[in-house]
Amino acid sequence: MNSNDLPADYRRRLATRSILAVALFAHATLQVSSAERSRILVREGWFVKQLDSDTPDVSALALELESPGSEWLAAPMPAQVHDVLLAHGRISDPRIGRNASASAWVGEKDWAYGCRFSSPATNEAPVWLRFAGLDTLATAHLNGKSIGQFNNMYREYAVDVREHLVPAGKTNTLILVFSSPLRFVDQVKATADRSGIPASHYLRKCHSDFGSYLGARPHSVKVGIFRDVEIDVAGSAWLEDVWVRTQLTPDYRHAKFLARIETGGNPATIAWTLQGPDGSTAAKGSSNSASDGAEISAELDTPKLWWPSTHGRPELYRLNVELLDGTNRLDHRSVLVGIREIRPVLKDPVTGEPRFRFDINGQRIFLRGADLAPIEGLSHCWNQERALRLLDRMQQARMNVLRIWGEGNIPPQDFYDECDRRGILVWQDFMFGYGLHPGGDPEFDENCRLEIEQMVRSLRNHPSILLWVGGNENHMGWDFAHGTKPTAGTGVFDRIMPDVCQRLDPTRLFHPSSPYGGRVPNWPLEGDWHDYTTLTFAPLASVPTYASEVGRVSAPSLSSMRRFLSDEELWPQGFDPAIRRPGQPAWPEMWQYRSVGGSWDKVGPVEHYCDPKSAEDLIRVLGTAHGEYLRDRVERERRGTPDGSPDGNRRCWGNMVWRLNDSWPIIYWSVIDYYLEPKIPYYFLRRSYDPVLVSFERTPDRIAAWVVNDSPEPIQAELQVTRETCDGNVKGTLTTQVALEPGMSRRVLDLTDLGPISLRSEFLRARFLDREATLLLIGERYLHLPNSKLSVEFNETSVEITADKFVRQVCLELPGVTGAVFEDNFFDLPPGGKRTVRIIESAGGNRLVVRALNAPSVSVALATDAAP
Repeated sequence: MNSNDLPADYRRRLATRSILAVALFAHATLQVSSAERSRILVREGWFVKQLDSDTPDVSALALELESPGSEWLAAPMPAQVHDVLLAHGRISDPRIGRNASASAWVGEKDWAYGCRFSSPATNEAPVWLRFAGLDTLATAHLNGKSIGQFNNMYREYAVDVREHLVPAGKTNTLILVFSSPLRFVDQVKATADRSGIPASHYLRKCHSDFGSYLGARPHSVKVGIFRDVEIDVAGSAWLEDVWVRTQLTPDYRHAKFLARIETGGNPATIAWTLQGPDGSTAAKGSSNSASDGAEISAELDTPKLWWPSTHGRPELYRLNVELLDGTNRLDHRSVLVGIREIRPVLKDPVTGEPRFRFDINGQRIFLRGADLAPIEGLSHCWNQERALRLLDRMQQARMNVLRIWGEGNIPPQDFYDECDRRGILVWQDFMFGYGLHPGGDPEFDENCRLEIEQMVRSLRNHPSILLWVGGNENHMGWDFAHGTKPTAGTGVFDRIMPDVCQRLDPTRLFHPSSPYGGRVPNWPLEGDWHDYTTLTFAPLASVPTYASEVGRVSAPSLSSMRRFLSDEELWPQGFDPAIRRPGQPAWPEMWQYRSVGGSWDKVGPVEHYCDPKSAEDLIRVLGTAHGEYLRDRVERERRGTPDGSPDGNRRCWGNMVWRLNDSWPIIYWSVIDYYLEPKIPYYFLRRSYDPVLVSFERTPDRIAAWVVNDSPEPIQAELQVTRETCDGNVKGTLTTQVALEPGMSRRVLDLTDLGPISLRSEFLRARFLDREATLLLIGERYLHLPNSKLSVEFNETSVEITADKFVRQVCLELPGVTGAVFEDNFFDLPPGGKRTVRIIESAGGNRLVVRALNAPSVSVALATDAAP
């Protein structure tokens, strides 16, 4: 195929990567002449072909590559088969409507990837061909010789190919044949005695590919190259690994820096420099490499500490290591270093009760964050731009922890570097999904051991890594299915994982799975807990020790929904959302199709809201029910005790929502949709994650006001609570002085003296510092709301909104665009209330509409696009 036949955007990618590859190759040739290690990305000249047989003639494929015909599709790397087919118009966009089912055949076929590249100049040292991401069952052939068989998408593979390369400047032919993952699973089903273990668990591939849980029906089984292929040309010696550790004295005024450096090849000199956060030299030295590596260390006075961004600056040092032969540099590496202490507290020091808390640099920190699904469902190829925008949304929501979900994929190093820089803690699952996994087979066990070792080695230097976790819902999945303790499949969790973590990273906590702890794996009062309260009554779960998955189902915005559903699918003509039989979903058929089985059972308390008459109404009801559920749960967990129980000893020390993002356009548990637009519950969560939180606790007999201080500084101010009518009349006021140290929560004011409160026409209002909170005492549909008026004034990138009477759910919208982000949205305003909201991303919108449930909408023109 001629490259001019490709889409324009695809041609630009081809051209850009070709120029980059030529530049890298020229640079590498110069480096080799000075004996320095060089790396050449192999991104140009790739083609992909569907195979008709599972035993292809590799020699014939290599011959075809000399002049590829139309059956070979040009593909800039990395790219998986779905990426290539979509770019060439061979499949319809699987993200739209029912199209995913029309491309499900991709995982049933075998595929060939082919590339021709020039040999670099080499010496007698190794030349590795590195595969950073092969999904999943692949064989590689270089110049007609088999050079490797690969069966784990989570491992990076390196093959020494120096003996297989043609002379420098000549052309090599590389063929990779990918076998069907679905055929492998079918063979397991037919032949293996699985003892209740899913057949897909016999393959080390992303578990969510095999089902519709993330949004593609019936599945999206991906195949192909999803990370870079690289030629790594060594010099006479090279760096194998750099492992950094730090130790702090109890007063945090002194630190010891240590690093172990492993090398290969001939003896050489190791020169190193530790740079402080300001770039100055904090320490430096040199030593000779040895067969068992070299240890370096330095003492640091008054070190600058790495903190989560919610509690300080994530200060970073940088270790630069060079491997020298005289004055010639043979290899080098640069590693970010964060000096911090993370101490898990698994038992309350006073009461002896189980806890799941992490003290950082001596400070108790409530962790608030989310679980990360794959950032793109169509492909495992990493999209750093999407990833960084999700991190932006996290920080705007005041989050400080991100869970890398065990049924997804492992981000590249650049992503973890970014978490280091931003001060975002990473809860790192190993890549093992729901239920248990085969064990006892030496080959499978060794494959898992090598995968886990490689993962720990590659990530252990990052200060952002909080702990290692065995996987997602492994023991819980067995318990849900069998109601017993596991009788098979625990070996990887009981033996391999703890052994690897103890040997390679003994300073971090290893947690066997998420959830895990207590009398059953998903027990709220020990370890971490997942929120299944839409499906089961969970005893003692109102305040768990740590909530690592919490949520409800809601829909994306109307503008987002229109990008993957037609108007008729979105709201069929004559559709009636009324529920007339128990268990009936109140949404159209395509909403269910673009969701998950049983998802209507997981919505929030929609009965509290007015009946919807349109798609826009239903989106608001689902989103508000989701958001108010999150608000109520987060506020209670941050208070730390069940409603009405004594204060003073917080049980819960973390809340993470399932989930942060969507991998596909879908209606489910995320707070940010596939198009990176925050959903309604995102804004409820952001307010609930305010470091200084004022909230109301309600029991059958009383209402009380609480203050929680999860900021890094002590707070002291007056709390004022008023009882008011929705028209603006104050019926009573109570005040008290509040002083709280960091990490403390207190019930500070009993509101009994405010007297009886009208459920339908009155509300409570609390003011503390510059915070304000309101409490409605009955569901929205039962309120008697006055006719109110909004005043809106736009000023550069912010909008100021005021209300004359109580206004229910102010909504800011930029019509006609998808992806708009506001500092706050979907909030109530009390009488005389004023809120200034920054427009973080206008997404190209030029008109702002502000509306509310009981006030006419107001429209204002935007003078300029808002900048992040």
